Amino acid sequence: MERTPSTPYSRAGGLAALGGSMLVAGSMFLPWADAGGGTVNFWGLSGVAGVDGDAGTYGVSMVLIPLLVLWCAMFFAWRTHETRMAWAFGGFAGAMMLYGGDMRLSEDLPAAGQGAGEVVAAVGLLLLAAGCVMAVAANVPEPVQTRREWKGSL
Repeated sequence: MERTPSTPYSRAGGLAALGGSMLVAGSMFLPWADAGGGTVNFWGLSGVAGVDGDAGTYGVSMVLIPLLVLWCAMFFAWRTHETRMAWAFGGFAGAMMLYGGDMRLSEDLPAAGQGAGEVVAAVGLLLLAAGCVMAVAANVPEPVQTRREWKGSL
């Protein structure tokens, strides 16, 4: 595979995705729920009564968040169109899995007890997804124009 220069739109998409994944990682330290007078961040969310039934979803989210930050940083190490396309599809799929997990965990939280961490995570996931889509659009190579000369009849 040959190394191809990245376009400004591609780099902007990679930066947006990396920034979105960092917002999601940062949201883990913000308050997510109000549990009996005290706020609980994402790390302590498994102790909330409504979330204990979704332990599998919570565990997948705990593993996927740091992996997505590493995955988004890999955009700047891979230099070909093909690897950037795979990166963008993987980042978008990871963002959608995390968004689904966020929705599942959020429905179990008390309606009046949701904190700022959940909002920051949702904004970060939307930014991550938009950055991946932007990187896909910017990394589609232009078709090579070839002129075929027709010689002879059928």
